[in-house]
Amino acid sequence: MAFSIGDQTLEICMPPPDYIQRAYQRNKNAAYWAQVWPAAIGLCMFLQKYKEYVVDQQVLELAAGLGLPGLYAASFAKQVTISDKEVFASEYVKRSAEQLQLNNVTAIALDWKDAVTLPLPDAVLLSDVNYEPEVFNELKKVIDYFLQHSVTVIISTPQRLVAKPFIITLLPYVVQQWNGTVTLNDVETDVSVFVFRQAQHDDSAGSARRFGKLSTMIRQAQRDDSASSP
Repeated sequence: MAFSIGDQTLEICMPPPDYIQRAYQRNKNAAYWAQVWPAAIGLCMFLQKYKEYVVDQQVLELAAGLGLPGLYAASFAKQVTISDKEVFASEYVKRSAEQLQLNNVTAIALDWKDAVTLPLPDAVLLSDVNYEPEVFNELKKVIDYFLQHSVTVIISTPQRLVAKPFIITLLPYVVQQWNGTVTLNDVETDVSVFVFRQAQHDDSAGSARRFGKLSTMIRQAQRDDSASSP
């Protein structure tokens, strides 16, 4: 299947739907990796506009599924590691990288909880990972680990209410936010991309800007929640 990001088209390998239905008929939630979600396209759109986050960088994508953002970033990055806990996902990423002639892509089977065992990258990419509240605490620990080691973390998420509490816990680290609309299969989805970095102790001006941004985002989230309440 081909995806157009700006003036670039990426044709990636995807598993046949009937195969996925048979393989995951008893656990459909484990098959999320087998399709490209709007947040992944939104992350590519963001990187197309702000390539400086990945140009000549060591990039790690976690819970990547078919790895569209990592494959897109590979055109500009020094090295990209694309990971997902499903072995089949990594196999399809490998096929896509070969098809796209990307020699700087490594695809591995890895649970994002074990990401702290890998060599530190320059940037970590995540898309649509904050949809299960029961894993928010573990996910936050992994993100905190990277932030504490001066790694830039970029998260793309659809604008759903369940995602807001998780994002709000990370707002003190926001250095940039981007909002866009993704059209996939004739359906429009609003997507937000957040860039997180550990604040520098001597960056008082930057801290003030982030605090102002934090206050604005929290007020907006509260207004949205109030508007959606019955």
